[in-house]
Amino acid sequence: MDLTGIPAIDTHAHPFPADAEQISAEWLRDALSVSLRGRTSPLNETMLLGRVTIKELARLLGCEPTWAAAIAARNAAAAGNLRAYTARLFADAGIETLLLDHGFPAAPAIELESFAELLPRRPYQGYRIERFFPGPGSGSMHGPADSPPTRSFDAMLEAFEARLDEAVRREGCIFFKTVMAYRTGLAIRPVSRAEAAEAWQAHRRTGDPHEKVVRDFLFAVTARKAREHGIPFQVHTGHTSHSNVWPNVNPILLTPILNSGQVDGTTIVLVHGGYPYCTEAGYLTSVYADLYLDLSLMIPWSSIGIESRILQTLEAAPTAKIMYGSDGIMTPELYWISALIARRALGAALDRLIATQFITASEADEIAHAILHRTARRVYRLPGDG
Repeated sequence: MDLTGIPAIDTHAHPFPADAEQISAEWLRDALSVSLRGRTSPLNETMLLGRVTIKELARLLGCEPTWAAAIAARNAAAAGNLRAYTARLFADAGIETLLLDHGFPAAPAIELESFAELLPRRPYQGYRIERFFPGPGSGSMHGPADSPPTRSFDAMLEAFEARLDEAVRREGCIFFKTVMAYRTGLAIRPVSRAEAAEAWQAHRRTGDPHEKVVRDFLFAVTARKAREHGIPFQVHTGHTSHSNVWPNVNPILLTPILNSGQVDGTTIVLVHGGYPYCTEAGYLTSVYADLYLDLSLMIPWSSIGIESRILQTLEAAPTAKIMYGSDGIMTPELYWISALIARRALGAALDRLIATQFITASEADEIAHAILHRTARRVYRLPGDG
């Protein structure tokens, strides 16, 4: 199926800095490598995602399909007007808008207003709850390592809930998000307020057992606040680079908290579709009424495997619970190449489902529109005719 005429709402992205007007081959290579360890090997330029990106840049910019030529043409096109170049990329890939988590990168922080000036259309933003606490390099959730909290649990909780309210009411955030998967994993269990208060007082160092108790409690608090505000709660699932071993971030580990009743009625979105645990994520959306997923990160980084990952997700997932996303970061080419190859992979997956008589051509068209934009409009209450 040719899906080029269908608009895409990117439901999960991060900002790129204004100095991305001029980039190096190393910068683009790092962006395409989905590694959080730092600079990547020059051999990463041979990755499939890098190869297709260079070929598509050559098509768009009319240059030779080499890294040197593509970077030179790209920088010439962006010189003096990164916003116009980004608009060109968005138009070529049919990107309507972005839903933005500007909690990453954390340093330097890129806030919404400055970033919005670089885009052809204003993005929507969410609030990453981990921004409330000091970063993981600070020693603990409350500051320096091996020191007691400087405020009581009750004071912390009151301030935390007030910050969530402020994010929605004053800043216009349309979702909350957590990256607990990177910190303490997804085996989240129900925690009482008394147990959390005791753990807060005992917590001294990042990674101690008390940290997980506090974070598990705040997961349920955030779900409740999301429900009160009528907005979704995005939960990072799957891929955590080198930060946490992957068995700890399988979305199936969420089963205890999903069964607890504490998050009932909250729309929860499994960000990254659990990649590489796509079957598990898809299955969960068929079991829990308020659970959805997006396909970010697996798009674009699974490259030639995107089609098979979509099909794995569709083994059990309701098609009306799946949304497109890119996890784009560092440079606008990430949003662009993601949308291009996502349409190809989704079209190929739908063609296979038609050929095997699981769906009709008209159903395939309905599913494509749902995944690329309609479900996002419904879940995040975005404007548009759907």
